[in-house]
Amino acid sequence: MSGHLLVCPTAPGRFDGVADYTVWLGEALRADGPVTVIGLDACANGVSVEPDLPPVPRVAVAGWRELWRRRREAPFAGGIPMVQYVPQLYAGDAGAIWLLLWMLSARLGGRPVVLTVHEYAVPAAASLRRVAARLALPLVAALAGAVATHVVATIDLTGARLRRWLFWKVPRVAVVPVGSNIPAPVSPVPRAADPDRPIVCVLFGQPAAMSPPALTAAGRWAASRPGRVRIRWIGRSRDEILDCWVGRCRLPADALEIVDRRPAAEVSAALAGADLFLAPLADGVSSRRTTVAAALAHALPIVGTSGASTDPWLAASPAFVLAGAADGRAFAEALEALAADAARRARMARAARDLFDARFSWSVIARAYARHLAA
Repeated sequence: MSGHLLVCPTAPGRFDGVADYTVWLGEALRADGPVTVIGLDACANGVSVEPDLPPVPRVAVAGWRELWRRRREAPFAGGIPMVQYVPQLYAGDAGAIWLLLWMLSARLGGRPVVLTVHEYAVPAAASLRRVAARLALPLVAALAGAVATHVVATIDLTGARLRRWLFWKVPRVAVVPVGSNIPAPVSPVPRAADPDRPIVCVLFGQPAAMSPPALTAAGRWAASRPGRVRIRWIGRSRDEILDCWVGRCRLPADALEIVDRRPAAEVSAALAGADLFLAPLADGVSSRRTTVAAALAHALPIVGTSGASTDPWLAASPAFVLAGAADGRAFAEALEALAADAARRARMARAARDLFDARFSWSVIARAYARHLAA
């Protein structure tokens, strides 16, 4: 069966990693047949689609019920449905039952149905609503996985959990890393060491994903070295970044350069101009982070954290130096050591790009999906 229908609960181009991932995956799959990305209300509230995303055909639906109602129309009636699951995007959406019915209809019609689980449950928090969501949403993922013929997780931990829930279809559960939503040079050249300029350390991603102890330690380390170290944060909201940096971490605003809501080409330039990539992630660096994939694509040495989501094979890569997510002192010590060692940074940069080419490029990811569907 040729063709793929990639279904995402948000619209590509809204600085949403999963939505943009869906478009890039679709572009990689076009070699195997026609591809259509289906999203909810792709131009709602006057927000236009990101212009530098690849030109994959897209269809907007006002809700999942419309998807069900149009199930016999093109393009909804043909191709392999590939549904992206992120629990926060489905929580409280009673209309998702129509999406499940559409998936079931496609399966009963003889089509394979793929579910990609980007996250398994919402982060922990001291609220009854969040506790209830953490208990309920894994059941939703398991239900959607039971409807699907094939399940893909983006990290080993999620894959292991899904195999326990879906024990009767263990061979149909695979782990496939995410790719980079930011195009990089074909052969990126690591930044040459220059003792007369500051070391540029770049962060990329949402403040909510960051570990406050590691982030605070990095900020204090940089602030204590004025003129020698610069911190650059790439993200979608300047206000959220400043609230985290100044409000939560008590760090000086003038110690931070913010690159917010910029096109992919400018984000790529901001990454390429850095010496170190900082990944102080609360759940650890992992193969589900498109930001980490972007750092690898740009041949950046990565100082990150280890946590529940960190895959052992990723932690073993010489592209990374990792500290515990709560160990700010170790994080700052790793930064200091690498800032003073240009030769080691160059070795890590080469290892980063090698790892990207082997595990995170879109061509490798597309082949992994094809093998999984053929198994």
